[in-house]
This record gives sequence, C-alpha cells and structure tokens, in this order.
Amino acid sequence: MHPMVRRGVALGVIATLLIAGSAGAGAVRQAAARSTAASGAVDWPGFGNTSDNTRYSPLTQINTGNVGKLGLAWTAQEGANLSALETDPVVVNGVMYYTTNVDQVRAVNAATGKLIWQYTPQVSFYHAIAGGGGGVPTNRGVTVANGKVYLLTFDNQLIALQASTGERLWDSSVADANQGYSETSPATYWNGLLFVGSAESDAGLRGFVAAYNATTGKQAWRYFTVPAPGQSWMPKTGNHGGGDVWMPPVVDPSTGLLYFGTGNPSPDLNNSQRPGCNPWVDATVALNAKTGKFAWAHTEVCPDVWDYDSHQTPMLFDVHYANGTTVHAVGHANKSGLFFVYDARTGKVLAQSPHLGDYSMPHLRPSTQGVKVCPAGFGGVEYSPPAYSPATQLAYEPGLNNCAIYKLAPQSENNLHSVGAIDFGGATIPTGRSSGFMAAVDTRTGKIGWKTSVPTPMVGGALATAGGLVFSGSENGTFYGFNSSSGKVLWKTNVGLAFGAAPLTYEVNGTQYLAVAVGGASISAILGGKTGGTLAVFKLNGRPISAAQFPAAAVASFNGGVQARITTRGLTKINPWMFDDPKSQNVTIIVTAAQTADNSGFNFNGYDKGRATFIVPAGWKVNWIFSNKAALAHSAALVKTLQPPTVFTTSLGAPVETPNAMQGVAAGKTQYVSFSAVDPGAYFLACLVPGHIAAGMWDHFTVSTTAKAPSLQIK
Repeated sequence: MHPMVRRGVALGVIATLLIAGSAGAGAVRQAAARSTAASGAVDWPGFGNTSDNTRYSPLTQINTGNVGKLGLAWTAQEGANLSALETDPVVVNGVMYYTTNVDQVRAVNAATGKLIWQYTPQVSFYHAIAGGGGGVPTNRGVTVANGKVYLLTFDNQLIALQASTGERLWDSSVADANQGYSETSPATYWNGLLFVGSAESDAGLRGFVAAYNATTGKQAWRYFTVPAPGQSWMPKTGNHGGGDVWMPPVVDPSTGLLYFGTGNPSPDLNNSQRPGCNPWVDATVALNAKTGKFAWAHTEVCPDVWDYDSHQTPMLFDVHYANGTTVHAVGHANKSGLFFVYDARTGKVLAQSPHLGDYSMPHLRPSTQGVKVCPAGFGGVEYSPPAYSPATQLAYEPGLNNCAIYKLAPQSENNLHSVGAIDFGGATIPTGRSSGFMAAVDTRTGKIGWKTSVPTPMVGGALATAGGLVFSGSENGTFYGFNSSSGKVLWKTNVGLAFGAAPLTYEVNGTQYLAVAVGGASISAILGGKTGGTLAVFKLNGRPISAAQFPAAAVASFNGGVQARITTRGLTKINPWMFDDPKSQNVTIIVTAAQTADNSGFNFNGYDKGRATFIVPAGWKVNWIFSNKAALAHSAALVKTLQPPTVFTTSLGAPVETPNAMQGVAAGKTQYVSFSAVDPGAYFLACLVPGHIAAGMWDHFTVSTTAKAPSLQIK
C-alpha cells in the first residue's frame, strides 16, 4: 500500500494527483471527503463514494501490478428464493450497510461480513410495476448520515433507522403506491435534507424530485418534471406522463444546485399527441437544492420515441484545459449512448461524445409494421452509474449493444391507458445478439479515449481507483478489471451470475477490499443473464473464486424480472376466483390447476375446455395467482391461438405466462403473473405443457372495451 495512504487519505490522494499532473479543487474536495485516517479505515460513505458521485477511490493497494492476485474475502447470500440484486452498499466507520431486493437492510462488519443487525420493513409489492416489470422488487441501497440510515421502499416509504442498532425512528410517505409509483434508489443527503426521485415513467405518471427534512421526514418541497395531463405538451386523455428520476441526484455545495437525470415521456413509442421536444424528459436538470426552484436543464433526446431515458446518475468534476483554465462540470449519459459535459453553473454544453455503442442512433420511427432500432430501449448506456478518475480525466461508461423491433399499438390503446398501467404505446421485441463494452470518454473533448468490447451487456456500473484500475461486470457473470488509461483487461473472473450493481472499494485495518452485489438486474432475464443474489467481497490473496459459491436463484423470472408475491389482501371478492379494486383498476384472479371428479385431473377453477370465460375491462391491471394442485405439472399462459399456441406478449416483448410454462410447475407450487390489459380482444387461458391444450386444458379470456367491471361467465 502507498505509504501516503497509510498516514492519511487526503495526503495520499493529493500526492498521487500532483504526480499525475492533474490536481485540482475537485480532487482535493474528494480526498477530504473520503479521509477517515483517525479510525484507520477508508470508507465508502455514499452511493457514488463522495458527494461528487464519481465512484472514484484513492486506494492503491490493489493496483495494475497485482490485480491478478484478487480472491474472495467473504460472501453473503441475499436470501432464499430472492432473485436479482442491484444494491450499492455504503461503508461508514468499517460497517457496511446494504439492502436486499425486497428492501431488507443489513449492517455487517465490512472486513468479515458478520451480521450486526438487520431490519425487515413491511412492504407491499402489489401495485407498482417498476417500468412494466410486473411488480419487480428492486432496491439499490441506503443513505447513511448523522448517525441514521435512510431507506426508501418499493411502496414509497421513507424510513429512518438508528445506524448503530437498526431501530426504526420515523417514517414518511413519498408517493401513492396505488397509483403505480415506486422507489428503487437511495435518497441523496445534503445540509439536513434528503432528496428523493420517482420511479414509474413507463406507467404514465408524473416524474418528480422531492426534498424531505432528514430529522423529521417532513416534505420541504416537490418539483414535477412534466406537466399534468392536459397542460402544456401533455395529452388530455390516457393518463400519460414521464420524466421520472430513477437514480440518486447529486448536490454541489459550491453552486447550491441539485442535479439529476430524467426518464422518457409516455407513451414511450408514440409521440403523435406530444410532438417535438418535451421538457423536461430525457434531460439533465438543475434545481436550487434549498428551494426546488428551476435553474437550468438540457434535453438530450428530442423527440424521444425509443425509450431513451437520461436516467443515469450525474457526476461532478473539474475539467482542466490545456490553456490552464478549469471549469466545474456535470457529466451525464443517456440510453442512446451519448455522454454530455455541462458547465455546472450555467448548463452550457462543454463537450458531447459520439454514440458510445456499436450503433449510431437510427432515427427510425416505430410503425405498425415494425422497424429495427439499435440500440433498443435497454440502451447504449443503461442506469449503470459511471465512474470518473481525476488522474486521467476520463469518464468510464459501461454499456450494451442490442436491437429490437419497435411496433406501434393502435392509438385507441393509448387512450385506454389507466393510471399505473404500463404505457409503452406499442411493443419492443428483442432481435439479434446483444454484447457489451466499457468506454472511456475524455471529459475535455467528449472524444472516446478508449473502448473495450466484451461478449455480453455490461449493466450495473463502474468503479475507478488510484491504483490505475476500472472495475465492472457483465451479464454472463464476468467481473473485469481494466487498465484505466488503456482499457486493457488486466483481470477477469467469472462468478456465474449476471451483474446489476456497481463495485465499490474501501479499507479496513490496512486491507483494501473490493465489493460488488452479483445476481443481475431486473432486466437480466431479457438480456440472458442468470439471476441470483450474492454480495461478494474480494481482497488480495483471498480464497479461490468459483462460480459454485454464487448460487443461481431458485425462483424463475417472468416479464423481465423476479417474481413478486401477489395477494388478495385489501381487494373485494366478486366471485370465488376474482378479486378487484375498482379505484386502482386492479383485478387478481385465482387460477388453479386441480383434480376433480369430472375433469380428468385438470381445471382452471373447476372449468376447462372453454366452459369458463374470464372478462376484464380494457386498461385494467391483471394479476394471476397460479397454483397447481394436480399430480401432473401444469402452467398458465395467455395465448392468441390454440393451434399452434401463440403466446401473447407485453409491450416489453415478454410472454404473459407462468415461469417455465412449457415444463410446468409441480404439484403444491404457486406462481405469479402481472400484466396490463391494454389490448382488447378474445384470448385463451391455457396450459402450455405439451399435449395439454389438446386434452382440453384451456378457457376463454376476454379484454373488453365495454365491460365496466371484471366478471366470470360459465357455460
């Protein structure tokens, strides 16, 4: 380890940067924020480490010369039957705080992984759809400040815990989960305030940022990123919206401004009723952090009919030019694959990269016949938080190359859209093979400094260190260590699970650790990644790394994410098998495969061979609770035709079916499916196990434009 780092992090960083010839006010600010020399540890206290959010560490014990000696220090499993892990841990005073995908908080010894305390909140995953994923549980971590741990839950609770014990101190409500809002990322703390963004632009809701008093939980202000329905550019019909703030904002104390990125407008693929640029979606936005007053913004995609969110978290850094001038800047990328550098005070564009992926923006508008779009809606650059090194002045962006066929739905479908239901305005169907890359962008010019291609998408985020390294993981389970100056792969190992989170590094008692959550993101199932839930911590000369130490999820995925448990709690029973909530336009159907005397071992609630017709109003959200009580394996799927069975797909291109529908599920098992009934028509509810449709294992399922309430008709 560098001797300067042993004596004090601030001195070590300043010395390193002076040698590199790129020291500046931003670097000194980062070093001072990171120093905890008195405790003999170097923490990772925030989502992006320092308040600049650059995911940069001054530690050098792990470096370009010895990175090949990395091994496992310890691992922790997320829990039984949990799948996908996007948490970004923080480390404060040698204690690591992280979350599971179902909002449980754990505090552990950062050197050993020994559990100190854990807190399990009561959370409903029923209503929110997480961008169309059917209630996909996602949590990207907590905020630690002033001796408290702040948690945002999927159903929009803001909870304060005592950092030393996990005791619940207070809670506040951020938004109405019944409308479809959810919270998936941690808050940002500054000057006694917590800044919270919104999720669910794909549900046609209004995006927002809100500030809360960190002592009481009382809201200080709220800023909506898009107008209300019927105002300005927002259509009057269909309950549309957009501009959600998926990732944590960043606050610059020197300007007093809060910076954040916003998501796409909705309906995503159809702008016939919202032509032109739509402020402030697909944008970098700056507000007065104390008051919420608008300062400046810049739209990065105009118009957007491709779901090209600018939802990545921004970074702050100083740009040092050859003429000796320095400009304090904001860096931010979007899903089209563009990286922007802005003057932090004015919003002036200082530099813009070319498209980082292998495809340039196609400008092909979606049509009813379908067009090929590259990159598709998962983006050239996903939500993955980037990293920046003051030594190289490069911003490091992990990304992916992928394509999809974009098809428009009828305008009548957009008019039917209800609050909280997915609002794509069409379908995106993945086509071709996906791949990934790590790109380094010169923040002075916007030019690509280097770019390294990898076989599968890189989703999760990056880490840069003073040891000359950049770390990130990919969908096939490979964890990479790149040379931060050249992009050469210096180290890689395979853990068998997809990545959905960014790495971090910290030091405890003279040992540098490298940590990352592996198990995939909520989109990993669509990208082909294997999901699970393991927190992995590495160190030099650790234990050998084996994929066997990273078990895959026991629960299969559906609709692009992990299965969320669905209940009928709080719903009205309208018949023995259907429960609804007319206010939120939700219906839950108990779908059962069971043996009775008259059906030869199969039924859907006592009826088969088309004797039952389930009717739901168009625009409602539909949930299935599928249970198999028969001896044979069975499944449930929404199909357009029986011969051959053609499965209905959502706007995400995901089939509406129970997991592993061709194999079915064994007796005694329960599975869950959620989708939005925005395509009127007559369908079939069928078992896809081969031979079972021919045996009569199907019923009717109708999405009706005239029905006022769900119902069941029996012949």
